[in-house]
Amino acid sequence: MKTNRLLSCALALAVTVSALALPASAATAFPDIQSHWAKSYIEEMTDANMFKGYEDGTFKPENKLTTAEALALCARAVGLDENTSAEIADDYKEAVDDVLDGSQSWFYREFAICLAAGILTESNLKSLTQSGALIKPIVKEDLAVYLIRAMQLGPMSERLSSYPMSFDDTASISESAKPSVYLLSVYGIVQGDQNNDFGPDGQVTRAIMATMLSRAIRYMDAHGTDPDLPEYTSYAFQQGVIAATPAEGSGGALILTLNDDLTGATAYSVSLPSGVTIYENNMESTTSALKAGRHARVCLDGRGTAYAVRVSDALEEFEATVNGIDGYDIAITRSGQGEILTMDRFTQVQVGSKTTGDRSIVDADAGYTSAVCKLDDQGHLVAIRLDGGTRTEEGILAGYTKASGTTAASIQVIGFDGVTRTFSVPSGATTTVNSLVSNLNSSYEGDYVSLRVSNDSNAVVTAAVDTVTEYVQGAVKATSYASDVNTITVTNLDTGKATSYDVSKSAVITYNGETTLLRNIKKDYFVTLRLSGGDAALIEAYPGSTVTEGVITERIFSDTDTTVTFVVTQEDDTQVSFKVDLSNPPDIERDEADSTIDKLRTGDSVEVTVRYNEVTRITATSQSANVIGTVDRIIQEKNGYTLEMTLSDGEEVSYTVTSGVSVTQSGKSVNLSSLRPGYKLGLVVSGEQVVSIEIQQAVNSSNKLTGTVIYVSASDKYIYLRCVDEAGNEEIVTVNAPSGTVILDVSTGDSLSLKYLEAGDIIEANGTYDGAEFDATVILRQ
Repeated sequence: MKTNRLLSCALALAVTVSALALPASAATAFPDIQSHWAKSYIEEMTDANMFKGYEDGTFKPENKLTTAEALALCARAVGLDENTSAEIADDYKEAVDDVLDGSQSWFYREFAICLAAGILTESNLKSLTQSGALIKPIVKEDLAVYLIRAMQLGPMSERLSSYPMSFDDTASISESAKPSVYLLSVYGIVQGDQNNDFGPDGQVTRAIMATMLSRAIRYMDAHGTDPDLPEYTSYAFQQGVIAATPAEGSGGALILTLNDDLTGATAYSVSLPSGVTIYENNMESTTSALKAGRHARVCLDGRGTAYAVRVSDALEEFEATVNGIDGYDIAITRSGQGEILTMDRFTQVQVGSKTTGDRSIVDADAGYTSAVCKLDDQGHLVAIRLDGGTRTEEGILAGYTKASGTTAASIQVIGFDGVTRTFSVPSGATTTVNSLVSNLNSSYEGDYVSLRVSNDSNAVVTAAVDTVTEYVQGAVKATSYASDVNTITVTNLDTGKATSYDVSKSAVITYNGETTLLRNIKKDYFVTLRLSGGDAALIEAYPGSTVTEGVITERIFSDTDTTVTFVVTQEDDTQVSFKVDLSNPPDIERDEADSTIDKLRTGDSVEVTVRYNEVTRITATSQSANVIGTVDRIIQEKNGYTLEMTLSDGEEVSYTVTSGVSVTQSGKSVNLSSLRPGYKLGLVVSGEQVVSIEIQQAVNSSNKLTGTVIYVSASDKYIYLRCVDEAGNEEIVTVNAPSGTVILDVSTGDSLSLKYLEAGDIIEANGTYDGAEFDATVILRQ
């Protein structure tokens, strides 16, 4: 965006009809400036085409400038290139026209730049227009404010708390203008007259404007001033708080370490080449500006190499109440005062305690209640955390579980990305079916549902089911877009049947949430179609395979088939459900070794790969103990146990161990009910919650096991048995039934072979444990 300011001014005037003056002869021919005190400044600015003379060949240095003319010159002084100026003019055309309504039309481009570069706000422009000030002569203190903003020093002036000046008429300068006048004085752009007065109310002449403009442009060029307008740049970047003074790297490079603006965690280490340009207040600086605690945005070229660093003082952080969101503008109240903050492409956003991204994750309808905001010294919103409110989740209803006791109802939704997510549905949630208030039930499985989910609790606030509109999910088999009627063929994942659909000419087509064309939708993508009159009116496509990371927090055993559902909680507290068929399990790896489904435990960190809504691989990592002690007493509770322990340092503690906690011994899973006083345990504790337990010294002596068969492998001679321990906790236990195992039907006394056992049978297995697995010698079918 940076360019030579005098050249950019000439280009701007070449394409803009200006009312500043009419064409005339060269500056040296102006007869009325030959002995004028501003002769050199006038010549410099006319040579740069900032000014022109009049038809009679004069310059008229004492003619007054209107506010509109002065603003146009300030806009040109910003130094934007022609392409950026044209883009800004196009973007702001409607806003400028709404305010000016046809007046001052020759300055529309300049007014647009004033808005984009922060010289004016739309409110400022409206006030100047309605009061008639645009066409009146501008006074010197007003020009000072606009010129400082054009120099990209507006935020600096606003932060000043002291601005001593030696002008004899300092007291006459408006308080709001004093910081700007002070900076112009310090930088040598304004000086006192023969009486050492600034003359704040004096009307600005063409000579005064040429002088101030010339000095300002010289200063900006000398200090490498480069405006950085977020919406008119496209460079990649990394940003954060400088963690420490940069370390020396190879080849004269510096290694800059940045901490994340939102979390404070170390985020990046960036190599800065020796020739990198450092900017402070949009002016060139040195590497001495890279101090710990300051904020830095590293600008990267197309190869990912840093070419510039924009440095700010430590970020200003404050809490605020959110009043509303309009586009990228957030209305807030802080300390009783209302403000509008604008999210630009550099703004980092966090919604709730976990979800992070850019401004695209902000939901204007969420109803956020509060915010933590961080501003740089230019007043830009660097980062914001939005709390409270809700978010939208949508997809196809895959399951509904009624409330039971103190457990809230839950809903499973297959998202448009093919991932099934689980949300609790509290009793106070509002639910509708086809816009009519109704209760949820499992009969709506397969229908579209739109949820508003609390960002704080991850619970459903509202649920709207649509049973009228038809949706189809599946894998893309083929697309056709060469004929008059485009088509897409989708294989239904439940039936395996492929069906072709015509694509509506007005269909909305996206891939990974971004608008695209049908020709870009490839075979094997996972798609969701919304049909209208049998045609595809909406196509949302995602990769055929997705990977979800999180922690196993629950296992749900089916009462009707051979499936187990694993609930995985992601970092943002979203719960994703994965149904695994025990008769066709996915590849499983645990702690870098091949494993089986029964070895997975709550508390395991997992990566779950899903292809077409089917789990194909689970990679799990168990957690390491952070508390070690000896069990003194075990108290059985309704939903688990209370362990009273003496830790290795002598401290006496107690922990409540809930259903589903992983218990292992020698790397193999054992039952929670097998814990005994005197056992030495290693516990993984997160906060006050026990996530997993490792028995470090104990022997399991159980010789009988009772449970419900959920899967039988006659060929490999094992049973997956769903067992309930003394505390009511459910576990999967692998019961090995090798050749020679006696299997009897208790009701008939008949001998059975393993293949005659079925899912749902209740059995008693007698034998011994070998780690997590039970080796049966006698099996009795009840």
